[in-house]
Amino acid sequence: MSDLARKEKVCQEQDCQDQWQDLPLEVRDQCGCFLYCPFCANEMITRCSACGEVLHDTGFKYCPYCGAEFGG
Repeated sequence: MSDLARKEKVCQEQDCQDQWQDLPLEVRDQCGCFLYCPFCANEMITRCSACGEVLHDTGFKYCPYCGAEFGG
C-alpha cells in the first residue's frame, strides 16, 4: 500500500508559487481554508499531492487520476 496523499489548496498562478514556498510550513498549513490567493486574488484550487491533478470534488476518498488514498 502506498503513502497517503493530501488534498492541497494551491494558486494556479506560477508567479505566486515562489511566494507560497517562502511562507513557513505552519503558515501554509493554515491557508487551507483560503478561497482566494492572498498574493494575486485568483481563486485557489484543490489538487492531489501525489500527482498534482486538480480535484473538482473534494469529497473523494481516492484520487480519480492516480488512485492514491487521501489521508486524514
